[in-house]
Amino acid sequence: MRIGKTSILVTLLAGSCLLALMSLGAQTRQLKKMVKPVYPPAALQMKVEGIVKLEAVVDRAGNVTNVIFVSGHALLKSTAMDCVKQWKYEPGDQLSLVPVELVFKLPN
Repeated sequence: MRIGKTSILVTLLAGSCLLALMSLGAQTRQLKKMVKPVYPPAALQMKVEGIVKLEAVVDRAGNVTNVIFVSGHALLKSTAMDCVKQWKYEPGDQLSLVPVELVFKLPN
């Protein structure tokens, strides 16, 4: 995948594993639409790489209604959260909490 002069590797665990909370459904949700993150210019300039771990709250219609930051570099956090907010999952019977990992890797 190429984004301008910068390539990034995005690894997704969304839809393949699901964490269940008492108030959220424990069903598998398949990802239907993914928006790829753009490498933040400051992170690119500072040569920051890494994994950003998030949890996406998905409503019954498959929309991401909230994104919870779990871990990752501060320079990658905002971009990762913004792109996941635009994702779309298949509809389900109840709210789901879907873990997501985005791997940001600088080009060689």
